[in-house]
Amino acid sequence: MRFRLMFGALAAFSLLVGGFGLSSEANAREEGMSDTPIAINAVSKEEIQQITRTEIEEYLDQLSQAPPTTDFSNVQIRGLGQTTRSQQRIQLGGGDSVTGGSVLEGGRTVYAKPFVLAPKTILGGYMDFTISDCNNAGSRDCSGGLEFDQERFVPFFYSQVTDRLSIATELEVEHGGPQGNQGDGDLKIEFATMDYRFEDWASLRAGIILMPVGRFNLVHDSPLNDLPLRPMVSRLIIPSTFAESGLGLFGTFYPTQLSKVDYEFYVVQGFDGGSSAAGGATFGEGGYRGRRGSFKNDNNEAKSIVGRVSVSPFLGIEVAGSFHHGKWDDEARKDLTILAIDGLIQRGPFELLGEAAWTRIEGGSKNVAAANGTPPKRMAGYFVQGNYHFMPAVLKRMAPTHFGDSSTFTAVVRWGEADTNTQRSGNINDIQRLTVGFNFRPVEDSVLKFAWTFNDHKDDPQSRNGWQVSMATYF
Repeated sequence: MRFRLMFGALAAFSLLVGGFGLSSEANAREEGMSDTPIAINAVSKEEIQQITRTEIEEYLDQLSQAPPTTDFSNVQIRGLGQTTRSQQRIQLGGGDSVTGGSVLEGGRTVYAKPFVLAPKTILGGYMDFTISDCNNAGSRDCSGGLEFDQERFVPFFYSQVTDRLSIATELEVEHGGPQGNQGDGDLKIEFATMDYRFEDWASLRAGIILMPVGRFNLVHDSPLNDLPLRPMVSRLIIPSTFAESGLGLFGTFYPTQLSKVDYEFYVVQGFDGGSSAAGGATFGEGGYRGRRGSFKNDNNEAKSIVGRVSVSPFLGIEVAGSFHHGKWDDEARKDLTILAIDGLIQRGPFELLGEAAWTRIEGGSKNVAAANGTPPKRMAGYFVQGNYHFMPAVLKRMAPTHFGDSSTFTAVVRWGEADTNTQRSGNINDIQRLTVGFNFRPVEDSVLKFAWTFNDHKDDPQSRNGWQVSMATYF
């Protein structure tokens, strides 16, 4: 009996001091108790039994609420990059963890991904649909006859992996995707980048990078633009959509409270023009859009460099200069250089924007010979566009469900020119284009566009004019 009382007293003391902290100063103050320690012999046998009974009941209650150890419905697998037979930790729903070998979970193994257990990936994108009709075939984007075209469906994925690391990618499905019986669709990665932010003025980017050459290539999404067709300089001279594999830096500086400077600078694969020595290049006077490089392999080890610097002295004005320079041939002997300038001015409902680009191809000639791979030596192009935004108040009063505070109409006019061989006249691919348009945005991210396009090909009296209707929206 004496030993039992001594054991109970020691157990009570350990519970009082360690487990419950009844003799701690903090708990004593909270309960209004004295700071003087309680003597062991002051604790009765009944109090010891009550304390022990309470602890046992609380412990059993916790066990009854804990999930069974064999329930893997809330299992978190760590170390997914390891082999299935390596030792891995499994975090159970109750907070405990075990170590196992393969840690496969039957049919649920396919969900053993970190983004399933901790969702942080955003899915969005855009799509557009175009109806067009031109009186004659033979002009870019203007086929003869009435046509329906599901031009693009572009899912966009973004994930903030950490507060500094993020990824972003677009998967572009053009014209309904590849179709065996037609062969006119396409499925490709538009861009796919991993960014690591050091500071606002310096972030590292690697992957398939959208080339910062000119302005339009960076903002080419259909819902962003007010006309159905892209400028010709952005199709032929700057071969948008233009992306290459590489890595580099980008960032933003703020010289004053109202001004900012943005920059991008990358080292990339560059163009693949074939062999200049063997006459294998296939440029031609239609531009070099088809000579964009592979995302996987480089035709030579001489990497290209690309960069853009834009300056906004105050809100509503931006001017920028950009370049792309590198070797285009397999032998890494011939340079290809693109220089571009662009700008934007916004004043109230008015916008004026434009872009100009020049290309010089070493080894080119004014007498293009596609058969032996001789490219044109110089190309050039530009466009200037004016926008006027308005929203009649009477429409908002008459049909407020269709015309809201974020709705707007825009009148648009664009003039542009592309010359794919500035040293030679008579090139049918040279084009001057005037486009007038009108669009309605029920919200900023969705647009219904109407446009009429006048195409003038040099030394070709045949007209190739037509109209386009387009619907585009982000989602």
